[in-house]
Amino acid sequence: MTEKMDLEKLREEIAAVTLEILDLCRKRFELARKVAAIKAEKGFPIENLEIERRLKRRILDFCRTNNLDDKFCIRLFELLISESKRVQEEIMRSRSHEETSEGRAEL
Repeated sequence: MTEKMDLEKLREEIAAVTLEILDLCRKRFELARKVAAIKAEKGFPIENLEIERRLKRRILDFCRTNNLDDKFCIRLFELLISESKRVQEEIMRSRSHEETSEGRAEL
């Protein structure tokens, strides 16, 4: 196999892994939507700093065990948390809007 073919094969593997990562992000955001529905029903806040701290510690342990850069892992974690909160806020707003609309309809 030539170097050009090796390089192309590696690039295809990178593309496939990137798509897998994005699919896992999609799954994570689906879970965030489910969490938001429960939080909305129970009146819980979106943010839970203790849960975030615990997950951050787990991520740092994982990164150190697997020889990944801590700064990269934390930046990725923060991006995922930020997007999960955005998704949850969207769900909470839509639920709140639905409840407000239903209340007006009953009048």
